[in-house]
Amino acid sequence: MLLVVLAWGSNFTAMKFGLEEVPPLLFVGLRFAILVPLIALFPRPTGWPAILAVGLLINTGQFAFLFSAMEVDVSAGLASLIIQSQAPMTIALAALVFGERVRPMQAAGIALACAGLALFGIAGGGNVTTLGLLLVLTGALSWAFGNLVLRRLPGVNMTALFIWGSLVPPLPMLALSFALEGPAPFATIAAVSPGAWLAIVYVALASTVLGYSLWGTLLSRHPAAAITPFALLIPVVGISTAALVLGETVTRGEAVAALVVLAGLALAILGQRRGRT
Repeated sequence: MLLVVLAWGSNFTAMKFGLEEVPPLLFVGLRFAILVPLIALFPRPTGWPAILAVGLLINTGQFAFLFSAMEVDVSAGLASLIIQSQAPMTIALAALVFGERVRPMQAAGIALACAGLALFGIAGGGNVTTLGLLLVLTGALSWAFGNLVLRRLPGVNMTALFIWGSLVPPLPMLALSFALEGPAPFATIAAVSPGAWLAIVYVALASTVLGYSLWGTLLSRHPAAAITPFALLIPVVGISTAALVLGETVTRGEAVAALVVLAGLALAILGQRRGRT
């Protein structure tokens, strides 16, 4: 579990490195294009509607908005925290769409996380702009809608699902990059340094192949309530790694907002446990 946390938390620093040379939409396309050959190793895990939905909502929507924000509008450390708002969003959407019960502690956590996110807009420093906050939240919302799809796929091999979902982003992202990021994405690809390629490969393999493989295995062997709280460590690792490697610092206002969001996430996630306070 700690290896999953380290892989997912350090991802954001690698993303920042890659975005120094590769524009965000092209980065999304390349990140998933290098995973397409792995399809040969996995049989198709489920029907095409689910694969396309996961590929569109999580692989494409989440990362297109997240990478666009991280290019200039949000630091790697704070992005790793704000994107975790997908957890309370998923709880709220599951209640609206599926009628799942929201426990009082979860409701309090959602409200507290929303208050912390509002603080970023009011008292945040130079590490996140209003546009960056909105872009990351839109990516989190796309991830949350994708989670609703995942909740209807019990027993599906999640590693295979996300690798097959990598078929969705490359061509649309390449087309959007051509239209919005400049007329020569292939020239950009040819100029990418080995260090940036290493960052792209690391993001693809650490997040999708390693992270989801271990996460899915753990969830298949242990109760979800024993595993999901560890996700609270991801932004801690993300902020710490960005500080150590990129030299990012957090202002006092951002630190207060981050603690409020983290407290809200803790309540929302731990609120799934029955009979505990």
